[in-house]
Amino acid sequence: MARPLWAGSLSFGLVNVPVALFSATRDRDVHFQLLHSPDCSPIETRRVCAAEEQPVPWPEIARGYELENGEWVLLSDEDLQAAAPRQSRTIDIECFVEVGEIDPVYFDRSYLLVPPDEGAARAYALLSETMADSGRAALGRFVLRAKERLVCIRVRDGALTLTTMLFADEVRCTEEIAAQIEGAEPTREQVDSAVAVIEELGVEFDPTLYRDEHRAHLKRIIKRKQQGKKIAAPATPEKEPVTTTAPDLMGALEESLARIRAQGKTGRGKARAKTDSGAGAKAKKPHTGSHSGTKKKAPTRQT
Repeated sequence: MARPLWAGSLSFGLVNVPVALFSATRDRDVHFQLLHSPDCSPIETRRVCAAEEQPVPWPEIARGYELENGEWVLLSDEDLQAAAPRQSRTIDIECFVEVGEIDPVYFDRSYLLVPPDEGAARAYALLSETMADSGRAALGRFVLRAKERLVCIRVRDGALTLTTMLFADEVRCTEEIAAQIEGAEPTREQVDSAVAVIEELGVEFDPTLYRDEHRAHLKRIIKRKQQGKKIAAPATPEKEPVTTTAPDLMGALEESLARIRAQGKTGRGKARAKTDSGAGAKAKKPHTGSHSGTKKKAPTRQT
């Protein structure tokens, strides 16, 4: 595992649990570097004054905050240090809330909390199991990269995960669009038809069935270019006309339901059979997750 991004302890009441912070996600995007095509030399970024068109040395660079009247307030490193939050090696848990009460729109980036040694692992396991039994998440604050973060700590597969959160004033209020949908009440028949469509498409979530198709296609193009093959650009698709009239909701819902059910008898059944045969012994393993019921398995997406 890579080096921790932060090391300290979880603190609630008089309890302190030593932990180290690691990123829970990884960047799998295909990255490119700007090059001078004739000789493949890297393209450099230079700091140039727009008015004088001359390079600017670091000592002459300041951070500016633009006012509404177009004027600037210049801030030095010392000014920013005066506003910096106090560095701490503690994640202070302020309260515990029901996990389902947190709107996912507030979640930002996820990390793993890992006990650094066997002694810390005992306290870590106790906190993890207690939070799992209670069904609650912890809300707290700590300083990461010179910025105070609001965080949510949850249990995932027996491990504690920390997710940085947005503050309330960073999330746009839905009241901004309330006037546009006010009075647009659907009929009971429309709701029932829409629910039927949702039920037909309902599956148990399996993240392994979804992948970044654009990244996979891009890597195939890179491989073909490496082999000296020519890449043909696809034809530019025609722009779809903008719909300005209200759709026939009931007609669209009924047609959608008919297509989904027909697909379920043909294409979806074949895709599911292919998935089951490819899974082998894994498909026969009894389900041990927390979800109950007999939801349909999502079809494998073909490329």
